[in-house]
Amino acid sequence: MFRRRRALFESISDLLDEIRSEVERLSSLFEDLEEPMWNASECCLTPLSTTRDLGDEYEVVVDLPLVDSGKINVYVEGDDTLKVEAEIREGVKFERWGTVQKNVEFKRYRKVIRFPEPLDPTSLRIVSFKRGFLVVRVRKV
Repeated sequence: MFRRRRALFESISDLLDEIRSEVERLSSLFEDLEEPMWNASECCLTPLSTTRDLGDEYEVVVDLPLVDSGKINVYVEGDDTLKVEAEIREGVKFERWGTVQKNVEFKRYRKVIRFPEPLDPTSLRIVSFKRGFLVVRVRKV
């Protein structure tokens, strides 16, 4: 009888550990929603992006309209962060919007993406840049 109870409690404990792990994973997906879409003091916009876990590597797609391919810088910082920076061909102004960004001309994009596991910076490669969409892949360590 005690063995069954112990097995039951161990099963429940394992299930709770799985639930905690999944909640942490899902909450990390919403971190991007918390970051602002612009930094007025640095005249910088945060582009939209999508990240896919492909098993042994990640694929990141970043929306970079008005950018020439030679003006993009992609690199791994630390061991779990991917940074994408790009210069906008023509400055972008949002004159009809709110007071904070009204008089700012945005000249750059900057996207910082943190991953739950370490990245191999030597495996970083740009797969394509077409119609303003940058596709990057980087392997996990």
